[in-house]
Amino acid sequence: MAFSGSVWNTQADSSILISYLFAAHLLASVATLLAFGVSKPQTMRIITTRAFLAAGATIGSLGTLLMMLVGSGHLEGLAPFALGAMLAGVGTTFMLVRSATVLGMVTPRKSFLSISLCALFAIGVYFFIEGYASTIGAIMFVLLPVFSALCLSVKIDTPAELSAINTTDKLPGRFRNLLIAICIYSLCQETTKTYMLTALPASQSVQCMRYVMLALVVLMLVYIALCLSAPPNKSISRLFYPLALCFIAPQLAMPFLKDTSPVLTAASLDFAGYGFDLFIWSICAYLGFQMRGNYVKVMCYGTAALSAGLAIGSILAISLLNAQLASGQFLIVNLTLVVLCIIVTIIVFPENKLNDLILPVEEENTEAAAERTRKARWKQACEEVAAEGGLTARETEVLIMLAKGMSAQQIADALVVSVYTVRAHVRNIHSKLAVSNRNQIVQLAEAKRDAALIGEKE
Repeated sequence: MAFSGSVWNTQADSSILISYLFAAHLLASVATLLAFGVSKPQTMRIITTRAFLAAGATIGSLGTLLMMLVGSGHLEGLAPFALGAMLAGVGTTFMLVRSATVLGMVTPRKSFLSISLCALFAIGVYFFIEGYASTIGAIMFVLLPVFSALCLSVKIDTPAELSAINTTDKLPGRFRNLLIAICIYSLCQETTKTYMLTALPASQSVQCMRYVMLALVVLMLVYIALCLSAPPNKSISRLFYPLALCFIAPQLAMPFLKDTSPVLTAASLDFAGYGFDLFIWSICAYLGFQMRGNYVKVMCYGTAALSAGLAIGSILAISLLNAQLASGQFLIVNLTLVVLCIIVTIIVFPENKLNDLILPVEEENTEAAAERTRKARWKQACEEVAAEGGLTARETEVLIMLAKGMSAQQIADALVVSVYTVRAHVRNIHSKLAVSNRNQIVQLAEAKRDAALIGEKE
């Protein structure tokens, strides 16, 4: 919404202003991402709190409000607009960092589906707000960071999840090569795209964005169908280079089509950029799940590389426009960018490095193993509680079943005894453990399990 300018802008031509917004927003985002990427476990714990989300929502909404005031003419000057763009970048980055703790802990299939569904929802919000671009659209635009924070605040992390989130191990060296590739790809694509879009009148820029959104709907539906038909597994690595080729192709075609179909050419470049963004987020979520930790680090560094490339590309495009290059001169610049992408694909991050980095993940087996581990830890915690309380073997069995949530009748059926016998065992358990209900038994078991998880982590 911010980058389209359809809500906040009322000026005759906003192309340059959008470019400044893009650069300021992304540079602030990169700084925030790197700050969280190098964070220690103590800082990681803050990310999972509601106060963290509240801070992000406040900063983000303040930024969008400033953008609205400048774009509508209530405030003047580039400085408050740039400040608003930077605040919006910082605030929305808080949401992205918190999202990393959610996407990295689910299987790749679930994370890919989540990203695709979020993209479809975002497109729906875009068209809804654009249809009400006056008062309703402005209010929704300013409050979008708040809505995001409210959605993310529903998530409550378990002790096991918190332990994984706090992981800050050193990332493999091959990941650095991926970051370089991401940065250069996004830089090259953004330079060409911004050069094209900024040269268009504001009305054509909005039209271009509509084409892109409609094309993204189709892409996300295809993405969802692929996720449902086959698990991502290691196949994600096989998609990287075909997508890189699709990403380079519009740049190659741009010099020959920009004069005949400028809007469609700019739309194809913009579409390739959005598709690449979504794919990079999917790779980061995959790697976080594969590593069983470092969720925040992987997503922060991956998105920082992406945003840095976009910001530098946007600044470079503005510089090229100010230089007023002739068509032949920009053709040389564009071909140089294409050659740079090819060099990255062949030398910096070739297929063998990608295959070494992205390892296969058997989702069903992983989930089953995780479930078995969870049950084993729970049973062990119950047995430790029983041992400390001096429970008999039969009372221990009853304790485990109680902690699982089974009723007295279900326990009686499982042990082939009467319900009265079970109730007698329950009274003994309550007496020996000094508890009065099932919830207190569960709390004792949870305390034992959490202590064991912390010990394993240390």
